[in-house]
Amino acid sequence: MRRLGACILFGLLAPGLVGSAAAQIAPRLTGAAVVAELEVARHELAARAVSLPHSSLGATSERLAGMADTLRKTLGGDAGKPLDILDASAKASAYRVHALVQRVKAFLDVSKGCLDADAGAMADALASTVAQVAAVSGSAKLPPVIDGVETADHRSLFVLRNGGKEMTFALVGANLLDAQCEDPVITATDAQGRRQEVQPSVTGVSPNRIELKLASDARLQSGSYVLHVVPKHKAFLVGCTAQPEAVAAVQVAPPVKVSVSYALTATCRAGKGVEQVMPPITGTMPDFAGNGTVSQQIDTAGCTDPVSYAISVKAMFGDGHVVPVGPISQIASAGITTGLPGGLTLSWDPSVRQLFVRPGATSCKGVY
Repeated sequence: MRRLGACILFGLLAPGLVGSAAAQIAPRLTGAAVVAELEVARHELAARAVSLPHSSLGATSERLAGMADTLRKTLGGDAGKPLDILDASAKASAYRVHALVQRVKAFLDVSKGCLDADAGAMADALASTVAQVAAVSGSAKLPPVIDGVETADHRSLFVLRNGGKEMTFALVGANLLDAQCEDPVITATDAQGRRQEVQPSVTGVSPNRIELKLASDARLQSGSYVLHVVPKHKAFLVGCTAQPEAVAAVQVAPPVKVSVSYALTATCRAGKGVEQVMPPITGTMPDFAGNGTVSQQIDTAGCTDPVSYAISVKAMFGDGHVVPVGPISQIASAGITTGLPGGLTLSWDPSVRQLFVRPGATSCKGVY
């Protein structure tokens, strides 16, 4: 009876367990699914282009539409079949497009909250990636693809800056290494295919990830930094042979220049129970280009007995974008700290009568 009861209980629970397990298994990727996800991605990209009218997003969306049409023709009547059972050429094309979709999704995610200049540079990196992938040809049984570039802490990466620091990042994808063969050949070029003077060092490689490093003294050329990966695959009788290349691109851009103007207003005691608001002290901070801290001494000698300070700020960026902040008030003995767009922080220290602008954690996640 106990055994029978246990069997009945298992029979009642088993359907739920099977259903739960089945729900965790994604359906096999088909050509039709790749085309559908590409269409969704390009429409979302076109929508984002409305808020960045001077970027390359509109042209990239149109290019993706053309790639969708080409893939439909390549797949023909096999669009509903899983990619892995398609012929090598169709499979390679579909996997490359699927990898591009992942890159588009990453852009749409991490470009939120970015300054127009940063978002434009990220859009250029995406445009370069799409153009480079569209130009790749060749098929393979296990097509190598790169569907992401990311920082060491796994943030999607689109823009590199020359910041005088060592940079580590990774290419993420599939079939990037056959352990039976030597490591893949990795070359960095510009958008026209000319070899870059600064080449990355490979610090680690696996089938799904290649980790790279750029030295702290590396001075990168502005524009596209395209990474070409040519892995090898071992086949019966023929040994290790070169596979079609996998490509990814990031954009090298200078730090966004920021000019910060300020107005510091002191409220002073002018007698018993009397307070007087002084004329604002105005000025401009030294230009900030993303490195280190800049400061400005403020002459408040006209207010010998301050009650409070209020500060208003305007941040003007290199693209002409102006963001006002404040006024923010505090009692005279307390400092004032406020965030500015682009991950900057402005602080007023009344003890030394100085304003500071410091770099902070950037709100634009795709920029390194």
